[in-house]
Amino acid sequence: MQAVRIWLLGAAIAGWAAASSAQPTLIDRTFTVNGLSLHIRCGGDRTPASPLVVLEAGAGNSADTWRDVHIPIARFARVCAWDRPGRGSSALSPTILNADQYVPLLSDLLTAAGEPGPYVLVGHSIGGVIAALFANRHREAIVGLVLVDSSHEEQVKRFNAVPSVAPPAGATPPPAPPAPPPGMTPEPLPIMGLVELLGAQPWRGTVPLVVLTRGRTPPQIADPNVAARNAVWLDLQRDWATRSPKGRQVIAANSGHYIHNDEPALLIDAVRTVIEAVSTTARPRRNN
Repeated sequence: MQAVRIWLLGAAIAGWAAASSAQPTLIDRTFTVNGLSLHIRCGGDRTPASPLVVLEAGAGNSADTWRDVHIPIARFARVCAWDRPGRGSSALSPTILNADQYVPLLSDLLTAAGEPGPYVLVGHSIGGVIAALFANRHREAIVGLVLVDSSHEEQVKRFNAVPSVAPPAGATPPPAPPAPPPGMTPEPLPIMGLVELLGAQPWRGTVPLVVLTRGRTPPQIADPNVAARNAVWLDLQRDWATRSPKGRQVIAANSGHYIHNDEPALLIDAVRTVIEAVSTTARPRRNN
């Protein structure tokens, strides 16, 4: 009998160890939302009180842009990424969508997929603007944000205000821009419309917020304006971090614009930090 008990205990421990080290599975699903076939990829477990992490890609990117962080986040949270219309496995809309259609589209997709709030939103580049618009529209459902070198509602105006400096005579022209990361192609996304929509109501909140900012920019040998534009970008990133009293900025020293691919551990840690902050806030106080 003792031997049987020891064997059962050993089997239970082995089973627990195998389960705890198992690789999370990402499941691809497709739903028809507002007449469009939309793709969403989710993985990870979720307790009733825990938030869902929603990944919003930058312009031209599909859910694949999160390939370096999706499974690692799924090890400690439920996490979903979607393809906007015309991206990845989602159908292209027969008509051009306007800016105020994107937030309801994502909201309806999450509902169709059975993925209710609360949410922690993660937005890269223009995806940060979409995340902020979603947070404006669904304040009661948003418990945290992570902005990844996010676009800002003031960036177009601020960039246009930078005095243009002509390169010196005989200067070598700047090199061609680097090739875009895999999966990035032109997208029918109303970028200016999204920026203007957020400009009409800039997001501010009280939820945990982490702003990841690139620390490296592509070399522009003969572009005399790049330093001034980069200064504007850094100032706008600092402004993002002030939008919540629980906001903080992290400079990704070894990253360009795609921080989640250059230094994925920074994004993974940022998401974990926000979720832990949410859990601490939601935890009931003990009576001494």
